[in-house]
Amino acid sequence: MTKVSMGALFLNNFLDGGYDKDIITTIFGPSGTGKTNLCLLAAVKVAESGKKVIFIDTEGGIAVERIRQISSQFEEVLKRIIFFHPINYLEQKEIFETLREMVNEHIGMIVVDSISMLYRLELGKSEEVYEVNSALGRQIAYLVEIARRRKIPVLITNQVYADFDNRGEIKMVGGDLLKYGSKCLLELKRFNNCRGLILRKHRSLPEGKTLKFNIVQKGLEEIE
Repeated sequence: MTKVSMGALFLNNFLDGGYDKDIITTIFGPSGTGKTNLCLLAAVKVAESGKKVIFIDTEGGIAVERIRQISSQFEEVLKRIIFFHPINYLEQKEIFETLREMVNEHIGMIVVDSISMLYRLELGKSEEVYEVNSALGRQIAYLVEIARRRKIPVLITNQVYADFDNRGEIKMVGGDLLKYGSKCLLELKRFNNCRGLILRKHRSLPEGKTLKFNIVQKGLEEIE
């Protein structure tokens, strides 16, 4: 099965051709490490190919100007990216419940940036923890089904928190729900003068592969 470009040759080489089409890929790491940039690069490539992208932005962090910087076909690309901006967990749930009806042969990718922000806020104010977690589980199940049935890649970004048992280590929000639902896990780290990308899980590539990069105006640039 052909793969979908990650938006840069060095990134495609890292994943042996790009994102697999029929799975969820979760990109996780601290704020400011490049999660949204990775998503936008791939979304722009899909849009430039003529397909549409469903982009669920829960963080309100998508800068249209950033798309202009990384795409030479800005106007056309913008028409093909369908943005949703839920502002609470209920709105997020409602979007997910209609996703299956939205996806047709014209959709080439789904992006959720991030799956966990509104979930965390809801956990903080709700006493119905079981229901909040169940809703997240259903959302992951919807995405798994769409990816497999429609043969399109689903990209999710996820936040992290400190592991109190192992100082210096981080854990993904949503834990096992996200881990088991995703066939590919990419961790982003921040270093003094660059960012790092680590392959934490993949169905056909060795775990632990790493590369370093910088965020530049035109996208991402590998550090040799």
